[in-house]
Amino acid sequence: KDICNQRKYRLRRKQDLKKMVATVERMNKKKKYYGEAVTYYQEYVKACVKQLIEGQKNRVKEIKRKTAKYSAQKLYEKGILVEIEKVPVSSFKGITIEFASTDQVGVFEVSGKLGAVNIDKINVVFENLLQLQYEGISTLKFDESGVVVNVNLLIFLLNKKFYGVE
Repeated sequence: KDICNQRKYRLRRKQDLKKMVATVERMNKKKKYYGEAVTYYQEYVKACVKQLIEGQKNRVKEIKRKTAKYSAQKLYEKGILVEIEKVPVSSFKGITIEFASTDQVGVFEVSGKLGAVNIDKINVVFENLLQLQYEGISTLKFDESGVVVNVNLLIFLLNKKFYGVE
């Protein structure tokens, strides 16, 4: 029986092989298209963030470093700061947290001080925060310092203080 149908099987295998080759070619074209789309999207996001920093009014060649200082207690009350490992909430009043823009577009330096002593510095990339928000992740823990923040409220704060967006 197999010998009788050998020709049919061979033709079917050839057809299947042609279909698979065509599918692989289509998939490669789609892969290339989506790769180009991702590259375009990344460039677009960088351009948008740069335009936000430069501002719509007066485009100044030298971008001033903006800073915003808050007590950890105030950030905790607003819901931005969720917790700091090994630090009780009652000690938050003595901790000052400073957000500062950097020379890089969309990168912020967050530093903490306990009285006059510098605690830690963390670089926060705005695009990473937006990615976490898109993925539905509500809190972000900075491993090296043990600080846990609310992603959505941190994005809102950075938009409000550094980009003038509410």
